[in-house]
Amino acid sequence: MKLSTSSNIVFDRPEGPFFHMDRMMRYAKEAGFDTLDISFYDWALPGSPFLTDEWKKWIDQVAEEKERLGMQFGQSHAYTYNFLSPALTPEERKHHEELTLRSIECCYILGSRLCVTHPDTVYDSPRPMAVSEEKNAEYFRELLDKTARFDMAFAVENMCDITIAPKRKFGAYPEELVNLAKRVGDSRFGICWDFEHGDIMQQNQRDALRLIGSYLYATHVSDTHSATDPDLMHVLPLMGTVDWKEAVQTLREIGYEGYFSFEVNNYGRYFPECLLPEALRLMYHVGEYLLSQTV
Repeated sequence: MKLSTSSNIVFDRPEGPFFHMDRMMRYAKEAGFDTLDISFYDWALPGSPFLTDEWKKWIDQVAEEKERLGMQFGQSHAYTYNFLSPALTPEERKHHEELTLRSIECCYILGSRLCVTHPDTVYDSPRPMAVSEEKNAEYFRELLDKTARFDMAFAVENMCDITIAPKRKFGAYPEELVNLAKRVGDSRFGICWDFEHGDIMQQNQRDALRLIGSYLYATHVSDTHSATDPDLMHVLPLMGTVDWKEAVQTLREIGYEGYFSFEVNNYGRYFPECLLPEALRLMYHVGEYLLSQTV
């Protein structure tokens, strides 16, 4: 396994919505990280250069800084939207799909060849999970065709739906994701396991990972103190309720060799900038500690 961290580690700060990528990359490098995971789930917020006509210039600058620092981009996170929503107009759907493809091209430019993405849910059906599986498979097969020139693989992430109960989200349970991966039937399509989401859903994560097995292509690594309060989610492992020793041991048991990627955007949020270097070094050492756990 390879330790990496999302580009949102110091993304959302009290003094403003964006922490420039070059500064973030330097902080991550100085803390010990050499592998990054850029998240277009964040870089699609209002004011982002990704949303402007200058997006290509911006991502080329990020790529240049990556080379200068001697870093790499491993797994990444594509732009996502509710592609099964019947409320989308044709114009809205076209816009969202353009941003999705743009984010994948950005990941390609940075050297990433694995994008995490989200499933969506069909609600206007008496068989919402079965129909959702069918429609997700159709969408992702099309996405694989559209992005074939980028040689990009995709990993669909497990969701959590506790806040919308009694409604459900497709993909909140590992069986649904495994069935989707089998239905898509392409080696470029697998699963991303988000440990925090699994914890919120009170799932046996050992059993979930063993069920996913060779379909596991990526991970999202964060902890939580709450199932409903976003400010208490996405915290550093060992500061929440996930059993990390069991998690890492199970990853080794199933032969997972991908990225162990931090997604802890609430960890660095409140530190004053003068303390960020020390805070991020602790984060890196926590990652090293977790990956040192053996049976």
